[in-house]
Amino acid sequence: MPCRMNVNGKWSNGCIHDVSDRGLLVSSAAPPAIGTYVDIRRGALVIIGRVVWSGGSRFGVRTQDPVSVAALLNESPPARGPANADRRSHIREDFSRHVNQRADRSRRHSSALQFICLTIIGMGMACFAAMLCYRALTTPLGAVAELLGGPVT
Repeated sequence: MPCRMNVNGKWSNGCIHDVSDRGLLVSSAAPPAIGTYVDIRRGALVIIGRVVWSGGSRFGVRTQDPVSVAALLNESPPARGPANADRRSHIREDFSRHVNQRADRSRRHSSALQFICLTIIGMGMACFAAMLCYRALTTPLGAVAELLGGPVT
């Protein structure tokens, strides 16, 4: 069910996906942070709650009052017209930009993690090779030093 949301004085569009006695499952292009208070409106119905979880574009709201499913269904959705169509296209663009930024950030983080892991593995292999070379050269050079009468290390 489409709805309007007011988060920290900013209005945006949302969609109610699931309703329980004291909670809602809502989605929006920019979900609010956990702990944020949300004013959700559908027609004349006003629901106030706090965000208790968030994942992707969806989030859960614990309401201060019981939610009536019948009242939600009886309310008409927000008015739709050419102005809303323009607003929806901007929201889609903002959502696409947000998703692309998150994907780019994720790629950068995974590249950095891959670089760090490969560097650690490379350093470990270099240390192991150095130990093998040291052990391989210690025995013959120790024998040569002993034959020449020098100190044995």
